[in-house]
Amino acid sequence: MKTPNILIVDDEEVNVKLIKGILASESYNFTSALSGSEALSMLASNYPDLIMLDVMMPDMDGFETCRKIKQNKNSKIIPVLMVTALSEYEHRLKALDCGADDFLSKPVDKTELKIRVRSLLRIKEYHDELIERYEVIEKKNAQLQELEEFKDGLLHMIVHDLKNPLFAISGNIELLLLDKENFTQTQSVAAENCLSSCKDLKDMVDQLLDINKLENKKLQLNKEKSDLLQLIDDTLNQLLRRAKEKQLSINFVNANGISTVPIDRRLLRRVILNLVDNGIRHTPQGGRIDVSAEFEESKNNLCVSVRDTGSGLDPAYHQKIFNKFEQVDLRNQGVSIGTAGLGLAFCKLAVEAHGGQIWVESEGEGKGSTFRFTIPYE
Repeated sequence: MKTPNILIVDDEEVNVKLIKGILASESYNFTSALSGSEALSMLASNYPDLIMLDVMMPDMDGFETCRKIKQNKNSKIIPVLMVTALSEYEHRLKALDCGADDFLSKPVDKTELKIRVRSLLRIKEYHDELIERYEVIEKKNAQLQELEEFKDGLLHMIVHDLKNPLFAISGNIELLLLDKENFTQTQSVAAENCLSSCKDLKDMVDQLLDINKLENKKLQLNKEKSDLLQLIDDTLNQLLRRAKEKQLSINFVNANGISTVPIDRRLLRRVILNLVDNGIRHTPQGGRIDVSAEFEESKNNLCVSVRDTGSGLDPAYHQKIFNKFEQVDLRNQGVSIGTAGLGLAFCKLAVEAHGGQIWVESEGEGKGSTFRFTIPYE
């Protein structure tokens, strides 16, 4: 532990010697200045741990000196203990108003002086420790940021490179299916399943790339006036086969006839696809999924809801499921979040890019879930 440095500012040398004598047993290092101007000059290159400042000095009094010390960003954290013969209440208030941290009146009580000095030095020590820890955390945070950027860049490169072999696989399967009349039924179904899996993988790749762009504000929305009802209908038709396999019913209701809205069709289509697909995954056989679109006139918002009769979700996880960094932790806790785990993170980024909000409502496990998102109706 370093020895504290104390700067004593007093125009009378006898007072400086007196204070040094009282504090001699405390193992402090002392420097002194005979005026406020001299003290400020010393602070330009050396910062003590405590300043003991007399009020009554020629040229620049202690109040003005203290004010200048506290106005300087480098010296304002140094505790200032004002020592003066002035004892009136207004002088104490003025000292505190100038930024002084404590106040002592002359003649100084030796015990009180030692206690006040120890207290202020302890506060300065705590402050220095906090600054050191903050700098360590800031440095580690910068390193983490660099690693995150490197990881994102590497992920982007790998995911982007996956497209070429994926296109090659799906293209060859499509060529094979041109001759599917020569296949057995088992071979034909297997090839179509492979092609469907390739499409799912392509969607996941696109989703990862879009998440990266949305997070870095590099994805420009391609907004155009679109028939949202037709978009929802087309998206639901894509999922009908999967819903029938689980004997699920999908119902769509347009509450008040709103249809044409300015949106990025590709992004919003995938948001709806992800939410309904999520409902299909978590709804048991024979369940129901209700999709609705409603114009909220009071908020000038369009609200789309996807309600399922599935497994539901504990309220403790309502916010976490939209955060991509929570996915691994949620899986470890046994929370089911689908196959990719990034679909809901994408939904949140895509909806917020439209200036909207997304959330989930569920009373708990086994009670179903309702995912809602809003977008401003321009």
